Amino acid sequence: MTYDLNSRLKSVSNSPGVYLMKNMEGDVIYVGKAKNLKKRISQYFSNKKTDIKTEHLVSKIKSFETIVVNNEVEAFLLENNLIKNYKPKYNINLKDDKTYPYLKITKNNSNPARTHKLNNKNNENKKNDENTKNICRKPNPSDFPYLTKTRSYDKSSGEYFGPYSNVKAVSDFIKMINKIFKIRTCNDTKFKLFASKNKPCVYYQINRCFAPCCGYISAEDYNNLIKEIKMLLQGKNNQIIKNLKNMMDTYVKEQNFEAAIKIRDKINSLHIISVSQSTVISGGKNIDAVGCYSENNISVIDLIMIRNGKMIDSKNYYFKNVYLTDEEIISSFIDQYYVSKSNGDNINLIPDEILLPFSISSENRNILIEFFKKTLGKKIKLNIPNNEKNKNLVMIASNNAKNNFYERNAAKIDKIHSSRDNGGYDDGIYENAHNNYHNEKLLESLKQHLNLKKIPKIIECFDISNISGTYPVASKAVFKDGLKETSLYRKYKIRSKNTPDDYAMMYEVLTRRFKNAVDGSDPLPDLIMADGGKGQLNVFTEVKKEFKDYISEALMPDIISIAKVKENRKNAYNKKKTNVEAGGVYKKNFTDKIYLPNRKNEVKIPPNLILFLMSIRDEAHRFAVTFHSSLKRKAVVTSELLNIKGVGLSSYKKLIESFGDVNNIKHLQAEELSKCVNAKIAKIIYEHFNPPV
Repeated sequence: MTYDLNSRLKSVSNSPGVYLMKNMEGDVIYVGKAKNLKKRISQYFSNKKTDIKTEHLVSKIKSFETIVVNNEVEAFLLENNLIKNYKPKYNINLKDDKTYPYLKITKNNSNPARTHKLNNKNNENKKNDENTKNICRKPNPSDFPYLTKTRSYDKSSGEYFGPYSNVKAVSDFIKMINKIFKIRTCNDTKFKLFASKNKPCVYYQINRCFAPCCGYISAEDYNNLIKEIKMLLQGKNNQIIKNLKNMMDTYVKEQNFEAAIKIRDKINSLHIISVSQSTVISGGKNIDAVGCYSENNISVIDLIMIRNGKMIDSKNYYFKNVYLTDEEIISSFIDQYYVSKSNGDNINLIPDEILLPFSISSENRNILIEFFKKTLGKKIKLNIPNNEKNKNLVMIASNNAKNNFYERNAAKIDKIHSSRDNGGYDDGIYENAHNNYHNEKLLESLKQHLNLKKIPKIIECFDISNISGTYPVASKAVFKDGLKETSLYRKYKIRSKNTPDDYAMMYEVLTRRFKNAVDGSDPLPDLIMADGGKGQLNVFTEVKKEFKDYISEALMPDIISIAKVKENRKNAYNKKKTNVEAGGVYKKNFTDKIYLPNRKNEVKIPPNLILFLMSIRDEAHRFAVTFHSSLKRKAVVTSELLNIKGVGLSSYKKLIESFGDVNNIKHLQAEELSKCVNAKIAKIIYEHFNPPV
């Protein structure tokens, strides 16, 4: 620490306040608050070893300023204002959030003593009766509340529910409510217009409104519908459904089946709503769960919002070039986020409890609790969860943060790379982390779509390579955690067959592979795949059955096969446009399809999974062909046939392709050899192996 900073520190007050750290150019690079300014600032410049991020921040500090306030709450508010004003490089800067919409049921001013009551059974007749227009007074819109979406909050104008962050879901919910309960959707001005004309709007004609503007439903009956809607918004779905079932039973007993059917349809619609309102916390609590994930000076915070015991949203906040510890990030986020929600239309976003992934400083925690107590008049709990249900919420939030980190960075790798100069960003670390995460998700998806017993962390693929049965070989390619594991690759020389019989060759290889597993020399993988169709899959199944007494079901791998299937001309033409089909990946009039045991047709899986399995198959094929070619080259160099005068490379290839290896050719007559080479060469070869006595 320089002399200027040391002398400046001696004059710092012990009072609560805010400090502003500045760099060489005089720019504010960090703003913080403290209960005791001198004690807090001294911690930055002590000789005690701190984390790398703090050391990096301190190395940039050339001067600082302090602002003394009366108490901790004032320091808390001032810190937030200064962060918004200066936007310091080393603070996380939470941008002002938008105002979320509420569902509002307008205020009901109906008076039962003055409500007009019409008989619902005669509504249609009364609508057409000209005399009815003059019997009843014009309906008052204040007697008939309606449901609407609003971003303003005024308790005197109605009853509010929310807020909700998903605007589309709010609009869809209103449509569903209007469809089920048939309450009005018009504002008061339109209501009065239709009332003056005594002619309902089009919503009545399409059976979406009871037309209270024309007196076709009494205020009493209408407000009973409003009560049901309120119960629905409060999560009391079961009570509504129970009441409706009792009403339906009554109609059935009265043999009023038309009314009973209408009630039944309403119950079915309410069941649909109930499914989308799954309760996650008992007791109808208001809770926020915070999760955090940081890597390479990038942090993502996820906030899960629980209102009235139901999860209404999960929001992500992304911060680049962060030089704070995770505890400081969480603390700063909570300060800024909840201060911005402590007044105005978003005050209902403040929950009763905030669940944290790890502890923050007791000083910050106490300041925040005191702030809420003074501004809202209630105590907000700010704790690490202590029960399984709450712990699970924090875990979900943390996983969401991690998932958002990789998804967002995967789409913006170039931007991340450009931050190397500022943050010392390590491309290799990021790419490895991203690949691991991507492969993890890919394997989980593969397990789900193929209905496997477990995530296929180790996958083996077998392929046969031969030309008319000559030099038959097999290969085993292995992928571990979605990547090649070349140390586990294996080559097999086929011992039992020299004729082109891929099924028999595959049977031999798999039998040898399973025997190695029984011996303990080569443990089985999670998934085995064959390059071939249902025929190869049947071979796999047969081998599994033979070894079921020696290998437990838990250790027995799942089996699949992948095969290229040629498409007919019409399908090929249609699929050529997109190169992708639902059950496979199209290429040059062929499509790759996946087959499972005990299933007649191929299984439909996403194209990205097909491509992944294709890459494993192609690797096994490459390895097999390479091995087969090496054996052929070696055979060409050392073959006894080529040492016979008059036998060239062309004749050698024809003989090998027709009869297999040299041992088979030795026992053939000249007439048989002349089927693939001329008679003169056939006689030379025969006499070479069968010299005259």
